[in-house]
Parts: sequence; structure tokens; C-alpha cells
Amino acid sequence: MAEKITGDAFVFIVGSPRSGTTILGELLDKHHHISQWYEPYFVWDRFFRTAPDDERTEADAIPPVAKWIYRNFSNYKRKKKCGVLIDKSPRNSLKIPFILKIFPQAKFIHLLRDGRDVTLSINKEWLRRQNIIQNSGSRGRFNYGEAYQVIRKFLSRQPFLKDKLRALWFETHGHLINKKKHLNRLRWKGEIGWGPRFKHWEKFFEQTSLLQFNAYQWLHCVKHIETHWKLIQKNYRLIIHYEDLIQTPRQKITEILEFLGLDAGNSFFESLPELKADNYNKWKTEFSKEEKKEISPILTSQLKKFGYAETLE
Repeated sequence: MAEKITGDAFVFIVGSPRSGTTILGELLDKHHHISQWYEPYFVWDRFFRTAPDDERTEADAIPPVAKWIYRNFSNYKRKKKCGVLIDKSPRNSLKIPFILKIFPQAKFIHLLRDGRDVTLSINKEWLRRQNIIQNSGSRGRFNYGEAYQVIRKFLSRQPFLKDKLRALWFETHGHLINKKKHLNRLRWKGEIGWGPRFKHWEKFFEQTSLLQFNAYQWLHCVKHIETHWKLIQKNYRLIIHYEDLIQTPRQKITEILEFLGLDAGNSFFESLPELKADNYNKWKTEFSKEEKKEISPILTSQLKKFGYAETLE
């Protein structure tokens, strides 16, 4: 008889990209009762490949879509033989009502990080990808070697061959040798882009600087979570600050495991890598005075709401 899967066996770590969701997912994945499915966009977006943005509503979870996603997650969980399956896809920050329609008993962890550090890190990733494609140092030739490493690293996150092939096909279908469409350019109307696309992102992309747009990516992710957080049952949601996680990892991970109804066990914490406790406030030294002023109007209000009261000046 097939194992009965309860709704709370699925856990979604939400948060803006570069908020530490990857780190948290990898830490929890080391628990013998937990497995992580790394960003299975080939499942989430199979029916939304040409959607203009990444926001999904309850209405989008029509029966064929909901059944497809739930079946894939259930099958993956069975193959991994785990009690709890975690997905930390940053785009899920824009899909909470959609996810709840499919997984009504799911648990959510919001990993919240200072938007200034997030904006800095997102911006670095955009610039890295621009360099891969534009590669101005070599007459604009496409850097296939580095692009291959990006794809290779992504595929290495999928433990099963079938999922590697599905992920590769989903990301490159129809444009495997067309460099003009590599690295998510289909998602960004031919532009070089990365991360979640919030609703009406095109207007912001056209009217703001890249750095400001990256700040809006953080802002829209956290505001979307904040707006829909109340839809989740109170004992099925948890907020963790990234800065607390890296400074007191044992305390915060214990809190998370208790939230999940799990015990750490004798050897779990011994298996965890050491986190960089000082990996925050980099924005203070890496942003210029002009850059701080550039993003201040976008971030300040929400930063204060989340307890990051220090000004950008």
C-alpha cells in the first residue's frame, strides 16, 4: 500500500532571492527526516511557460495544474523516502495563494534578510550574467564556458536523471544553441535578467536603473509575502531573520525543527557547516553614497517595518 502523505509533509521556504534560502534549505536537508527539492521550476511553471510574470493566484490552481504539481511533489517525496519535503524556490514568494490552494496544510518559513544586502547581492548576480553574455572583454562573444558552468551547477542539484533531463528541457527547449535566448532571456523578453518577475515588472525595468529594479525585486517579494501571510494558519507559518540564523544557527535551526515537529537528534548539529556570522551589512561599505541614495526611497519604509531601522545615508 502506498504511503499516505499528509499536507504538512510539504514545507515552503519563501523569501526574496539572496535572502539565504539556499543556505537554509541545504542545512535542513542534512536532517535524516528532511529532503530538499531544489527549485523545481519545470514542475511549477509547466503550464505557465509563457506567463508575463511569476505571480500566481488561487484561480491559477485549476484542477489539471494542481493535480500535476501535487503528484510531482508526492512522487519526489516517495523517491527520497523522507518525512518532510522542502522547496525553497524564491519565486514562490509571489505564489502563496496558489501554493495554499494545492497544499492547504503546507508549512511556510519566511527567511527575511536586510533588503540592502539583498539588493547588493541580486545586483551582483545580474552583472555576472550580463558579463557571461556580453563579455565585453572579448569583442562581445558569448561566454559558453561560464554559461555551461551555470547550467551544470543547476542540474547537479537534481538527484534523479529524469529530473535533470526535465529541468534541462524546460530551461532550454527550442533555444539550446541560440545564445540570444540563453540564461532566462525568454523570461525577460530578450533582455538579460534574473530572479522573480513581479507583476508589471516591465514598467519598472524601463523606468528605473538596474540597481533600483533589483531593490524592487526584494520589495515586491517581501510585500507579497506580508500581504498573504495571514492566509496561512498561525501555527503553520514562521518568520526567521537571516541575520539571526547566521549568528545563532543552533538556536534558530532548533526553533525551525520544533516548528516542523522534528527533533535534531544527537549528530545533526555536528554535520552542519559553520556559517559566516559576519556576513551582513556589506552594503555599508560596498555601496557608494550615490547608490545608497538611489535605493533609499524604495527600501526605507519596508526596512523599518521589519526592524531594520538604520537609514541608508
